[in-house]
Amino acid sequence: MNIAELITEKIKTVRKRLLYHHRYSSDAYLNHLRRGGARIDKTVQIVMPETVFIDATAPYMLDMGKNVFIAGGVTILTHDACWMVLKAEDGMIRGHVAPVKIGNNVFIGMNSTILCGVKICDNVIISANSLVASSINEPGVYAGNPARLAVPLKQYSGIREARQLREAYQVASCWFSSFKTKPPKEIFSDYFWLFEPRKTEELPERFLFQMRLCGNFEKTKKEFLNSEPEFSDYDEFWDWCMEKINREK
Repeated sequence: MNIAELITEKIKTVRKRLLYHHRYSSDAYLNHLRRGGARIDKTVQIVMPETVFIDATAPYMLDMGKNVFIAGGVTILTHDACWMVLKAEDGMIRGHVAPVKIGNNVFIGMNSTILCGVKICDNVIISANSLVASSINEPGVYAGNPARLAVPLKQYSGIREARQLREAYQVASCWFSSFKTKPPKEIFSDYFWLFEPRKTEELPERFLFQMRLCGNFEKTKKEFLNSEPEFSDYDEFWDWCMEKINREK
């Protein structure tokens, strides 16, 4: 990165800090909550933190485990003030502040909301636009308003594996429709197990980045080296895609 690029990045960072304060970055936001007493593991990540609302009224009521991934637009509440409707009727105060505990290895999809008093167990995927109004005690994929179990986790693993080649082809087809060229293989960073030779010395950095996610690189490396690709290399995969693209014209 040259000096001009460094200056540009610095300006962008300063601008984000002025606009979003402690929400200008994932680390800044999470550290702000930690200073308020939240127990948040260092592996937690927030995408687009400027769009995320995590209740800072009582951050010490929040607990997040390892490998929690929070997508854009998510809301996490540790209190609400609906009791004011009752107070307007009878003058009594009945507060509602309750802890939120999120376990290990949890994905919270875009624009989802987690209400106060909710506990989420380990190994849970919350689909986009879901409302988690009650505790989740079984690993799996949850969706809806209110969020309910859609697919058990083991079943979802099989679904994801079965869809890899079809989805990779869709990426290839959309790329070719837009650019009419062979794409760099890095655009298949979610699907490189389909075609990449089983060695890690020459893997593109983008592929290595994916392998480092969740802090279990050695486990991923072992699984990668002990598996077999469906294609001998990227060229063979792309040739297969082009044949299919041409057949579908």
